[in-house]
Amino acid sequence: MYLRNILFIVALSTSLFACSQEAASYDSQSAPSEMEEYNAKSYEGDQEPPRTSQTSTPAPPSEVQERVLLRTAECRMEVVDINQRVKAIERLVEQKAGYLGDLNWQHYSYQEQVSLSLRVPAQDFQWVLDSIMKMAVEVNYQQVTTQDVTEEYIDVKSRLKTKKAVRDRYEEILRTKAKTVEEILLAEEQIRRLQEEIEAQEGRLRYLTQRSAMSTIQLELYEQKEEQAASPWWSRFGDDIGDSLSFSVSIIKNLFLGILSIWPLLLLLGVLVWRRKAIWNRLRR
Repeated sequence: MYLRNILFIVALSTSLFACSQEAASYDSQSAPSEMEEYNAKSYEGDQEPPRTSQTSTPAPPSEVQERVLLRTAECRMEVVDINQRVKAIERLVEQKAGYLGDLNWQHYSYQEQVSLSLRVPAQDFQWVLDSIMKMAVEVNYQQVTTQDVTEEYIDVKSRLKTKKAVRDRYEEILRTKAKTVEEILLAEEQIRRLQEEIEAQEGRLRYLTQRSAMSTIQLELYEQKEEQAASPWWSRFGDDIGDSLSFSVSIIKNLFLGILSIWPLLLLLGVLVWRRKAIWNRLRR
């Protein structure tokens, strides 16, 4: 049994080394070979695996990856007729197949304020932002940030392609060369580990793709209002009297309910007071 396991591992290593030669031409960067994938037991997640000694070949200009950009805008501005402006912005975003993420109204005595989170297609980002800016009476601040994640996108895509090739090779070995239970479990464990890493990197690719396809605009609108002067004291006198009477009635009600809740104790106390002389004389005997 021990000799058979050794022969299986040798055959597995030879097959993985042959597969690594085919996987080396996948990307412009040097991809880790299947033999290294098999032997690098401590390699987990996005840790950089050992590279082969082959030199990378630059990709032709026609194969250059399109830039993957995450764009976000933040702005605060004053408007007139804030309710109509919010409706106009919603129509504007829907016109470009975007959507309203969050909306938060705040009402103050001196102003109306609303915060909006907008998601719009990346190709319409600048047009939507410029159209919103035209609605402003005054723009307090505007900030546009662009995060270039092209390098991460290419790296994750390259790793994903290589891991899929290694997983497929393990599946082939499991079907054709694994004979004993130990050999089958060894191959299945490697397939399981690779599948988990593949799913994690596929999720990251989906996130980057979706975020680059839809840009975000964080918008804060406000409209100034004239603060109303406080009414004179005599106009509030009747209200103050009503509040005082209401407070007095509340005290009486709470007192009555409190007495009603302890009526057994009050009854016992009354009996003790009424019979205090008889009780005192009995205790003195």
